[in-house]
Amino acid sequence: MVKARTTLRDGDTVGRLRRGFSSTQNPHPVDAMARAACFSRRQFHRLMVHVLGETPGTHQRRLRLDRGAWLLLTSRATVMDVALETGFENHETFTRAFRTRFGVTPSAFRKNRGNTLARSIRVALSIALHTHHA
Repeated sequence: MVKARTTLRDGDTVGRLRRGFSSTQNPHPVDAMARAACFSRRQFHRLMVHVLGETPGTHQRRLRLDRGAWLLLTSRATVMDVALETGFENHETFTRAFRTRFGVTPSAFRKNRGNTLARSIRVALSIALHTHHA
């Protein structure tokens, strides 16, 4: 663990971790993300848990689901299209993961315009939506 703390003091560590997640649209194996960040798989995993508090796979899935939520609110794409666009293999897997993350199905989320989200997240999304359409 001493090695991880020393590495975290280095200014480009976070940049290297970000490079490992260069694309959240399509899932990448942890090995590929670690290689892109120039870390071993084990070190990449440890640093991700240390910095973000979640594993690389969990982080990647969360980002994909957040992007799916954004697409549901900003596009007319079908739920199936959103699922495929965010790297899920089918509608059912996306719906199950989405319900686990947001507490509602993607269709219900779109219908109520994200009102089930926490107020802080709704405010951030409305600012992003306003900026996106401006």
